[in-house]
Amino acid sequence: MRAIAAIAAGVLAASLSATAAQAVPVRPPTAKITEPAGPLTRQSLHGKPVEIEFAGKGAQAGKKVPGTRYRWTAYGTGGVKKVLCTGSSVPQKGPVKDKIAIYRDCAAFTAELGMLYGDITSTTWTVRLEVFGTSAVPGVDKETVKLVYVAL
Repeated sequence: MRAIAAIAAGVLAASLSATAAQAVPVRPPTAKITEPAGPLTRQSLHGKPVEIEFAGKGAQAGKKVPGTRYRWTAYGTGGVKKVLCTGSSVPQKGPVKDKIAIYRDCAAFTAELGMLYGDITSTTWTVRLEVFGTSAVPGVDKETVKLVYVAL
């Protein structure tokens, strides 16, 4: 009986070590903001919000990550945070309240950014694209958008 238990333990240990050897860490996806293609400066007439077009792409292990797995967030001075677009398949923290998800692709969209309270001549936003693949860590790319106050 002891011999059978020893053989079973040996087979189990060999199986576990083979499984561990096959476990390869998954690299985060790549994220690339394609629009705006570089730092963007726009005029804000009397400080009113400006419509800006955003586009991006992501890939993991040579495969395209769909826009439903993208999240775009703009960060301003003083810790201001504005979520611009969240794809319908972006992982959520905690329990999901609604069982029905509305399809949302954030590969390309238009959003408004405005001047921040207290900024007199300009506001600079740092826009962050997060691409969620199969790894726990998203791929990230950043770009700046500067709004300059203009009065006529």
